[in-house]
Amino acid sequence: MNHILSIFEYLAKTNTINFIIMAILLIVILKKINIKNTLDNSRQKIEKSIDDSEKEKKQSKKILNSSKKRLENLPSDIAEIEKFAKQKTKVFEKQLADSCQKNIENIKQNAINSISIEEKKISNEIKSKTIDKSIEEAKNNIIKKLQTDQDLHKKFIKESLEELDRIEI
Repeated sequence: MNHILSIFEYLAKTNTINFIIMAILLIVILKKINIKNTLDNSRQKIEKSIDDSEKEKKQSKKILNSSKKRLENLPSDIAEIEKFAKQKTKVFEKQLADSCQKNIENIKQNAINSISIEEKKISNEIKSKTIDKSIEEAKNNIIKKLQTDQDLHKKFIKESLEELDRIEI
């Protein structure tokens, strides 16, 4: 038994046995960890990441090419937009000028109409006052003449009666 113990002691002190035990433990651990699947999964993730990067790169190139084409056409597009804007501006200017001219003509016509109406009002008022004054003056003249000449009063009465006879009822 001593001998068996000395063999175990010898084996424990030798590096070869230690190496074999460590190798066996390492194999057991690696089988438990399943390193192959882990490496395969990591490899697949890396490949997928590379594929995604390639797709993104292609997409970016397409966007870049599209942007370059749009940039090439940009000066002509800007010129076309400016031309269109100038045309629209001219049209709006003409419409505005026409509208303003129509408004000016309307204002002139309204002013002329207002002045004409006011002239007619003033003219009618003056006529009315003039007629009233004329009637008043005629009345005063007739009264003065009748007061100075009594025969004239009789003459007016006679003429009025003659006029009444001429009227047929």
